[in-house]
Amino acid sequence: RMQDLVGDLLELSRLENALPGHGISHEGIAIQSLISEVWQGVKPLADDKHIECELTTTAQILPVFVDGDRRRLHRALLNLFDNALRYSPEGGKITVDLSTSADWLRVGIRDEGPGLSEQDLEHMFERFYRGDASRFRHQRGGSGLGLAIVQQIVLTHGGWVLGENDPSGGARFEIRLPRKIEIRPQDRDACVRAD
Repeated sequence: RMQDLVGDLLELSRLENALPGHGISHEGIAIQSLISEVWQGVKPLADDKHIECELTTTAQILPVFVDGDRRRLHRALLNLFDNALRYSPEGGKITVDLSTSADWLRVGIRDEGPGLSEQDLEHMFERFYRGDASRFRHQRGGSGLGLAIVQQIVLTHGGWVLGENDPSGGARFEIRLPRKIEIRPQDRDACVRAD
């Protein structure tokens, strides 16, 4: 656990010292495939609590690509899914909504938990901040670095992240990333094979 903590701190430091678009790899990433890959990684934890994932999309053209660092975007989505699982009730559902505009991609992840307190809304992206433990629906504790890492990964990609209480209940986190407009034929072929 100490190794993980030190690794997280080093990664956070690297990200904080990088200008947007620098210090990361760049490749065309099919976001739907990446979301599916990350969910499969946390599915055993979700199955333990009988939690399902539902993807909704208003994207007109599939697949949707972004330009970025696959490993780090995987980490950002993993942290958001892990956070949603911590607060989700037994038998609940995590909803992922994907939408696009001409220049931006939006990925929202909503849980059916108790939502965010005023203190959470004010401090959730700060290092070592942890929400009220009495609101956790899972026994696993976190380091308090997960959302800070998500924020820095997204900022390094030229985007931003927000957290809010969803009007229908629970908490919702949304990351917004610049779209990859020009798709190389080999990228499209790779996505088709991955799907």
